[in-house]
Amino acid sequence: MTDRMQLSDHSADKLQAALNHGWPDPDRDFPPDYLEACARWFDALSPRERHTAVAAIAAYGRGDETAAAELAGVLPPAPVPPPAAD
Repeated sequence: MTDRMQLSDHSADKLQAALNHGWPDPDRDFPPDYLEACARWFDALSPRERHTAVAAIAAYGRGDETAAAELAGVLPPAPVPPPAAD
């Protein structure tokens, strides 16, 4: 599903993957292989999981990071984002 990318069960990593799966606007500061892994991860979600991921994105977009993290937490393991560049 994500080729060489490591997977994480941490809700913050799942939320990051949801936010960067290709819709509505992935963070182009991430490397292309991570963004592609996020897209493959999202494509492999069930319809119910996709609905949950979109709900997490919406919660994050309205500033409710707690709800976003809780929603993302129930999703399957997601690609681990690369370390932030300094």
